[in-house]
Amino acid sequence: MTGALATAVTAGTAVARPAQETAQETATQGSLQWTTTATHRQPATFNDVATGAGGTWAVGGDQVDDFAVQRPLAMRWDGKAWKATTQPVKTNASLESVAVGTAKNVWAVGEDRTNPDQPKPLALHWNGAKWQVVKPPAVPTGSFDDVVIAPDASAWVTGWANVGGKERAVVYRYAAGKWQALNTGLEGSINGNVLTVLSAKNAWLGLNAGLAHFDGKRWTLVKDLPTDGSQIPTGMAAAGPKNIWLVGVQYASGIAPLALHYNGTKWTKVAVPAGMAQLYDVALRNNLPVVVGERFEGADQIAKPYVLQLSGSKLVAGPAPKAATGTLTGVTTTKDRVWTVGMSAASAQSPFAALAAFSR
Repeated sequence: MTGALATAVTAGTAVARPAQETAQETATQGSLQWTTTATHRQPATFNDVATGAGGTWAVGGDQVDDFAVQRPLAMRWDGKAWKATTQPVKTNASLESVAVGTAKNVWAVGEDRTNPDQPKPLALHWNGAKWQVVKPPAVPTGSFDDVVIAPDASAWVTGWANVGGKERAVVYRYAAGKWQALNTGLEGSINGNVLTVLSAKNAWLGLNAGLAHFDGKRWTLVKDLPTDGSQIPTGMAAAGPKNIWLVGVQYASGIAPLALHYNGTKWTKVAVPAGMAQLYDVALRNNLPVVVGERFEGADQIAKPYVLQLSGSKLVAGPAPKAATGTLTGVTTTKDRVWTVGMSAASAQSPFAALAAFSR
């Protein structure tokens, strides 16, 4: 999932504020009022959305045979409607993450399941006119879960791969037509879910079992998150090195949302609403977080779109796109809009449609 997101790094300040500033913060962040846009893709899912100078893009997969067989899906918002782009991969595959730089530098990554028993990492690049497959690193099996475009315009990806006969988390940087492995320190880690790259010597990686920091040479697990898989990061957004938000899921007596904030010194847990839910992505509007995911309701635990916003020092539930059942998997912000994507259906038995909605 993810996430999965392409992190925009802007000047920001730490967010820990006293409770009496709640009303002021809520006014600054504003109430979200969602407008759902037609995607005309069913059955299909969106896994991620991102914006940049190259526009607003959403990626996922068209369903061919339930959820067993998919085709890569990448759509661009033209200002009035979502437009699908021709895909160079026609076999079983899906896209998990998208990162948008310039109009000629958009990346999408995921998994090629041409041989379901031996999945391969999938990387695509948009050159302004068409998508092209970028030959992945030479690994026997693997998958990419997140891609970001770093400040130097290079692409960083994470996921998992079989390296030296062992499945493990991996990070690669693509520049000048070559993949550079940045895996030192990840030898015992499991699956990279989400990346935030502030510079070549300052990056963060959310793992299935913990959180790691990169200093330009190696990844080091931080003590602020456990490494037993009880807290799994799936989304990050940074407004600078001293204002980073992380969301995901934690397992205690059940499934619960996870949120943390980094102030440049340490990661601190942020209060979230009680109840069964999980969070997939976070973006910043006015340097404050907008978080998306799913919550589970009723005896049948039906998934519903879920949105959280900051109120004082805690995250609270806000308006979400309406759907009988559905999940929000990605969120991004432009100058005048918040976009979220995922999937929705008329009922638990109905086929899912790719969902995209915005709030001004």
